Amino acid sequence: MPTLHQVLTEPAAAGLYRISARSPLVALHRRIAREGARPALLDGDAIADKATLLRACADALAFPPYFGRNWDALADCLTDLSWLPAPGYALVYDNPAPLIRRSPADWAVAREIFREAAARWGRAGVPFAVLLRRSGGLLRALPSLDP
Repeated sequence: MPTLHQVLTEPAAAGLYRISARSPLVALHRRIAREGARPALLDGDAIADKATLLRACADALAFPPYFGRNWDALADCLTDLSWLPAPGYALVYDNPAPLIRRSPADWAVAREIFREAAARWGRAGVPFAVLLRRSGGLLRALPSLDP
């Protein structure tokens, strides 16, 4: 299992991971930046459906005005990010449980888009991780990291 350092610095480790909530978000944000990746935060407490997830992603990653606010546009923007140049990216999704519980179909699509974006960035030689924090025990199938 990779370490947080590997996930943030090695393209081969790109993917979706559960991460412990023991470390405060501010400390995690600083650690991501220290490792050279660009941190972005999704506040899952405010995400209950597709529309709020798309808006949160657009805000967190400063999507350009042409972002179409649909699944295809999310996939396109997550695999481009040319307006946000960085040596790597870490999207911290704090508390995905509300979306998973309220809209499991939307979560399934989003999870697949996140997974494919990570795979594409990894193939391109760029570290990219979606770190799922405080998942309420709903994501046990995903690998876990300890900050």
